[in-house]
Amino acid sequence: MKKSILKVISVILALTMIISTSFVFIYAENSSAQADLNNEEYSFLTNKSINPDEISNAVVIPGVFQSKVRLYNDDGSLALNAKGEEYEAPFFLDDTDSIVKLALKKCLGPLLLTLFTQIDWGGKLAQNVADVLGETLGGKIKCDLNGDFINNVKADYYDGSVADLRAEGRTDDIRFIYDQIPLQEYSNVVGEDHLYYYSYESLGNINKIVDKLYELILKAAENSPTGKVNIIPISQGGTLANDLLDRYPQVGEVVDKIIYIVPALDGTVLLGEIYEKGFIDDDEALYRDIFPQLIDGNDDTSWTGSLINIVLRILPNKVVNDILDKAVDTLIEDYIGNSTCLWALLPQANYEGAANKYLSDADHAYLRRQTDAFHTAQVNSFANIQRQIDDYGAKVFNIVDYNSVLYPICDSWQSMNADGIIQLSSTSMGATSVAVDVPLPDDYVPAKGEKYVDKYNLVDAGTGLLPDSTFYFHNQNHEKTAQNDIILKLAVSLLTDNDFVSIESYPDVYPQFNEGRFSRGIQNNIAAAKQIDKSKLSSADAKELEEALEGAQSVFNNTVCDIDEFRKADARLDRILKKINGVSTEPTASDKISDSMNTGIAAFLKFLSGFLFNILGGKGFSDILRIF
Repeated sequence: MKKSILKVISVILALTMIISTSFVFIYAENSSAQADLNNEEYSFLTNKSINPDEISNAVVIPGVFQSKVRLYNDDGSLALNAKGEEYEAPFFLDDTDSIVKLALKKCLGPLLLTLFTQIDWGGKLAQNVADVLGETLGGKIKCDLNGDFINNVKADYYDGSVADLRAEGRTDDIRFIYDQIPLQEYSNVVGEDHLYYYSYESLGNINKIVDKLYELILKAAENSPTGKVNIIPISQGGTLANDLLDRYPQVGEVVDKIIYIVPALDGTVLLGEIYEKGFIDDDEALYRDIFPQLIDGNDDTSWTGSLINIVLRILPNKVVNDILDKAVDTLIEDYIGNSTCLWALLPQANYEGAANKYLSDADHAYLRRQTDAFHTAQVNSFANIQRQIDDYGAKVFNIVDYNSVLYPICDSWQSMNADGIIQLSSTSMGATSVAVDVPLPDDYVPAKGEKYVDKYNLVDAGTGLLPDSTFYFHNQNHEKTAQNDIILKLAVSLLTDNDFVSIESYPDVYPQFNEGRFSRGIQNNIAAAKQIDKSKLSSADAKELEEALEGAQSVFNNTVCDIDEFRKADARLDRILKKINGVSTEPTASDKISDSMNTGIAAFLKFLSGFLFNILGGKGFSDILRIF
């Protein structure tokens, strides 16, 4: 990246690929298996005994890319890449060597010419980079003008419960399901025969996907001890639920509860603004904020994002923006733009502009009718939810994350509260907020009283559709939702306790406003600590382990999160475990030198990136020379 032209092209391709894949609304970093709770341990959460025969079967509608999806040949055999390996979803990328060869063939010449002349002659570089990205990311997932995959792309479908999968010996599928949505606690309480998982193609045809979802819901209801089901739409599952409730409102006849978890009910502005307006063109974001935040995060020793900010300036500003804009347009127009599932993730406010931009020609007339129909379902989503409550007696709950800034790839990334992926107004069914860490105005009057405003004065839940059955997690990121054990326990409690009807049911156990936390580490440490034979330890270490374990278990069991207390208990248990296992908590001399060097490089590159931005703004190096 620093020494050769080949490395420069890799940077440019990497930048555009990061941007392209980021706006495809990727949800949920997989979570490891959660700690098991038996009935006795579980019941303390709401102090209710549980009779599985009184609990409706649950149908999970997972988020984007949380299904096993495979690429097949026309004869039904699995498609393999040039190395004989199965293609991996979601994009079914070719092997790295093939991608590099394609990139070099298409882009090396135009890149060298552009670097030498500082002009993208005829837009050749922008178009070729866009073509490489489009073919790489979208070539195998293209949909036709009906909204169906051109290639043979299918999800592994589970037409029975998890118990049915276990009876068939499909342990890999069961492991996959629990990795995606860790609901072992629910299965432990009521049995795996109560749990269904709807698997689907996240980039496919939403109408056909929802048709099949409706069939699974009816089957799960038929097998349910109550004759009804609880459905759990998660993230993109919320968009499927919009279509379900609009086209199949009669599903309410078999629905007991709907428990939304971070649902994209009004899409995500990340995708909506990319479709309507293109990639963000704000120089401050492009040359200062985006790449350090996407790549480096809060790591003081990471410097790749700052280096990219600097490297970008070897090309004129216009060329950089042309490459990004052409990449987005090509990806949408030629590759992913016929996916009705993706169109369903556009917010109402962006739909018309984007549809007029990409779906206004005669060839897209049928597809436009499909997307228009879903847009109507989205506009009517609140009314359709209320209808389920009023006409069918469904109990509807919502669990949302907030106060995590959106990825900086769209114009509005700083101007609204969000969970990192979806704006709060979409997930919360209309709660009022300003932006991340920006309080409501001093003269703001809460819609239904102060009780619905969080202690940080960031959110008024009273303007949401369901203020009495919506739960909020402060500083919780969308992608880490499955790693918050409290959210999972809340969902399981809502599923299994029929007396749990509102935020007032158990306010001391599940308050309306709670703190986000990531509990994978402390869960693993608790499990490890319980396996240690304390008789083999020194008295001091045995005592410290016992006290640290007790403290960690206490904060883990507490479903009202004190984040500082949680972190201290986690760190204490982690320290004693490392001591017992002979793992030094002190970095080696080599580590110190390496960290010191990386920190120094990161600080220097961050300073240089900021200095260049202050001096050059959004200009490339050659843009400055042209001035003189």
